[in-house]
Amino acid sequence: MTEQERKINAALKRIATDYERLNDRQVRFAIREIDRVRHDITDLLADYADKATGKITKRRLNALLRELESIEKAVRTNGMSALEDVIKESSSYTTTAVNGAMEQTLGAAAIAGVTLDVIDRDVFRYVVNRFADDGLQLSDRVWRFAGEQRDELNRVLRSSIIRGDAMTQMIARVREVYANDTWKIERLVRTEGATAQRVGEAYYAQRSDVVKALKLHEGTCGRKDHNRHRCHILAQEDRHGLGAGVFLPDDSEYFAPHPNCTSYYTYVLADKYA
Repeated sequence: MTEQERKINAALKRIATDYERLNDRQVRFAIREIDRVRHDITDLLADYADKATGKITKRRLNALLRELESIEKAVRTNGMSALEDVIKESSSYTTTAVNGAMEQTLGAAAIAGVTLDVIDRDVFRYVVNRFADDGLQLSDRVWRFAGEQRDELNRVLRSSIIRGDAMTQMIARVREVYANDTWKIERLVRTEGATAQRVGEAYYAQRSDVVKALKLHEGTCGRKDHNRHRCHILAQEDRHGLGAGVFLPDDSEYFAPHPNCTSYYTYVLADKYA
């Protein structure tokens, strides 16, 4: 590895580390955006409650459950909007940082012809439209999340009303549903955001004369079964005879090895820059 490659790859490692902190903030943002719907359901329960007893009668149960359709739609809308923001921010952060590192290390000529807004647009399209291993696109996963949450709210509210729970008890159980779903939101944000970050680096490499290949560095989740994770397997594979974990910028299998993956890339520079 040449001195120039060492400098570029040290910068890429810093970019990956800094992105993890950005992604933590993105998780909190998405949770807040989706969680705003909880206030809507609290207001809805208050509207359906008997003014004298503070409880919802059984005869109003079916009407209330039908109203949850609007809550589900709001979760889908807020969730998709939040994730689209995460994808755009992740790509823009990455391509801007990579471009800066390239210019600082190799000079302005090395970044000539690279148009960041075009890369960011293409990254967004790829991440939103890609089919993951589950056969679903991003919108499908958001719809599934919203539907599963509505089903659980149905179950909780039905049992609470039949049991004659007070409003405070019902609201507490609704809060529990949202709290239990937090990990699902986090997984979506970490998976889609990190995918956008990696695709941003790969698409930058595709459009640059500077980069010949990329090297995958596996994530560090700390789990005992990590050696079964796809990023670990790919990091050992010498697909093109360029070394373990080294792949070409068009090899999309490396873009999203598995959900919650924290793997990152470094660059193998073209011969004239190495």
